[in-house]
Amino acid sequence: MLINKKTLSDQIYDILKMEILKRKIPFGTKLVNRALQKRFGVSSSPIRDAINRLNQDGLITSIDKTGATVVDFDYDFFLEVNEVLLYVVNTGIKLSFEKSDTEEICKHLEEYLLLQEKCIGTDEFYDYDYKFHKTFIEYSRNTRLKKIFKEYNVLHEMLVRSYYESETFQIQEDSIKMHKQIINAFRDKDYQLAMILTEEHYKGAEQIFKKILQQRKEELEEEDSCD
Repeated sequence: MLINKKTLSDQIYDILKMEILKRKIPFGTKLVNRALQKRFGVSSSPIRDAINRLNQDGLITSIDKTGATVVDFDYDFFLEVNEVLLYVVNTGIKLSFEKSDTEEICKHLEEYLLLQEKCIGTDEFYDYDYKFHKTFIEYSRNTRLKKIFKEYNVLHEMLVRSYYESETFQIQEDSIKMHKQIINAFRDKDYQLAMILTEEHYKGAEQIFKKILQQRKEELEEEDSCD
């Protein structure tokens, strides 16, 4: 496979990350260095760099001499990621309100909201959902908060992309409605209401995820009983 000269490790990282997010590389998969070198036609160095970056994103659970293992998960894993992300985003809302211009923030929030509306039902929706919440983090003027948000949002996005397929359209419509309410509260300088709405937003994701996992479990049990 030929790769453009961006940097090899950057391109390999981007490809592997998207394949993990879209479950083309399933959870729990072992990524073997030699196989990746053969696939991309490169030496071990860019493969190692790409895997280290995936590890920083939280997409890798262990690394050894032969390769690395993609993260596996259960409901508790999702719950922990969601709880951390909610705390980080709400901290971002509070700090951005205290440190930055609310109207400037709302301008960017509305920009991403419009792009979400245009991209409903597509993969691009999640990119703008990320940028919507990231706006508060950017305007928090806190570099450490940005780092935590980036790491945990990657894990959150991976699970959302993987398991929301059956109800994607309705979930995305509901998300847009909630984002509008968050913008209105923040513009009215009621950052506490914006935080309450954000908590409702993330808690809703927990219930959706629990429901989808339960449905998947029942489907698998049904398939096993038919064998």
